[in-house]
Amino acid sequence: IKKRGAAKKYIILTLIPRIPLSAIIATLFSVTVSANDLSECDETDSSPFFSLINAAVDPYLPALDRNGNTLLSVDDVFIQKSQHYFLIYKDYEPVSISMERFAAMTELNAAALENFESKITILGPGCQKINLYRNRLVGSYKATFDEILNIVALGHRTGNDAIIQFAARQLKPAEMPFERMMEILGNDLALDENIVNKMLSDDLRRQFVPGNKIPLQSLSEMTLLAFSSMGGKVSGEVEKAFIFVPKSFRGIESESETVMLTSDGKIHGLSGFDYGLAAKVLNRLGVRTFVVSLSEVYTKSSGSCNIDMARTWMQIIDGQKVRSCPFPELVRKMLLERSFNEISDFKNKSIVFESISKALDS
Repeated sequence: IKKRGAAKKYIILTLIPRIPLSAIIATLFSVTVSANDLSECDETDSSPFFSLINAAVDPYLPALDRNGNTLLSVDDVFIQKSQHYFLIYKDYEPVSISMERFAAMTELNAAALENFESKITILGPGCQKINLYRNRLVGSYKATFDEILNIVALGHRTGNDAIIQFAARQLKPAEMPFERMMEILGNDLALDENIVNKMLSDDLRRQFVPGNKIPLQSLSEMTLLAFSSMGGKVSGEVEKAFIFVPKSFRGIESESETVMLTSDGKIHGLSGFDYGLAAKVLNRLGVRTFVVSLSEVYTKSSGSCNIDMARTWMQIIDGQKVRSCPFPELVRKMLLERSFNEISDFKNKSIVFESISKALDS
């Protein structure tokens, strides 16, 4: 019965068949690991993919009031929309696309594939099929650290935050070979500060990055810090490392490399090395690291250096005092000759030098 003078109200409703939400969630979150079948690592042929995304279908229209405002909450709209497209595309062939194609498809519109989330999986590290949910890559997976770096770089190039967050927060790095870690430590120039920054949490940046820019000489160390913060570990063939640094840097070339001895008996030379940060990171990664500060270097065949009263390194050449020292070269020679028991630092660090002797015997 309509009362005279009563205002007329109109509500436009969109009726959609009810589907158990559990069925949709189960479809979205199912994960298939296909590392054992390399053929499954290939993308689906382009024909089914384009047939899916270019299909002419009825769009989802949310319920609106007379003023055109959505009646449902954002979450309810998403659920109804998911149900709508789940039904529409249920008979279409599922497709798998590469991470690169996913990045390209969503570069300008993060929600470009949202309507197809029940049918599209993304091929991730190890050929794992990764599902999408609300424009995000779902699940946690294991990957090599190089794969993680490459995925973060892809997200950075395409401005895709979903890819960056997935790589930095949802991928767990596999154990890194010690030699690969040394390659990273020895080549800051091969790293991109933007990529490293995106892998560090705000807390780590505040704690370890002075200012807003990572110093070039610390890029490799910060990269390994990011690796450590993700739960990364280094293979256990090397248990200890010894980093040799001068007590004073006066009289030593600023570009000199840093010498590191590892418990497998190998002597490494590292250029542009932030030894303080490196020692902290290596200890976090399970490599017990000692910074051995020297005030004297002695060799039997190539001379020696020590620090004078002005705290400057000096050596005697042809009877003349010269205020300079080829520190890393002499440290290498001293280790090979085992002549460190002749320097004054040996007495103060006898336990450390005992471990150094054992490492050289390896």
